[in-house]
Amino acid sequence: MARLPERLSRLQHPHLVAGFTMSRGDEIQGVLSGWLTAPEVLRLLRYTCRPLQLRLGIGLAVHAGKMAENPWDLNGPAFFRARSALDDLKRSKQASTEIVTGGAEELDRLLNATLLLLDTILAGWTEAQWEAVHVYESVGTYAAAGDRLGVAPQNVHKRCQAAHWAVVREAEDALRLVASILSP
Repeated sequence: MARLPERLSRLQHPHLVAGFTMSRGDEIQGVLSGWLTAPEVLRLLRYTCRPLQLRLGIGLAVHAGKMAENPWDLNGPAFFRARSALDDLKRSKQASTEIVTGGAEELDRLLNATLLLLDTILAGWTEAQWEAVHVYESVGTYAAAGDRLGVAPQNVHKRCQAAHWAVVREAEDALRLVASILSP
């Protein structure tokens, strides 16, 4: 398996403005456009970094300055909020995701509860389930995913079903909906 920095460099998404990079030993940082418009990136980051258990801190804010390719060259409210979220996670010793929006505490609580439920589901995924979901999502059918994985389409379906893929996707869509309602 490729080293983590190399795997991170291959993680691509249309909303990824500054790609994920490593620094400070074990920290990873990236920048997405939009107000949580791509919650699937969290899952893709976990997929890319498996088997590592990640603490993901998200800070939301409008960035008015010049965008740099390297996220370590940026600063501002989003980065301070992400650091605050990570500090909370370090105290709780949980490998999960926390978001700080800078808005209402009730909103953060709702978003964090949804993210915790997603993290709880993903934490139970087997390697075969990760692969089935990832390939199925990229090719769009169980038959094509089965061809790529070298298994029967029914096995891809069973793995996605056991991973509660439909529920995960619905929760990601709900987060995207909240983002569309609340985005500045």
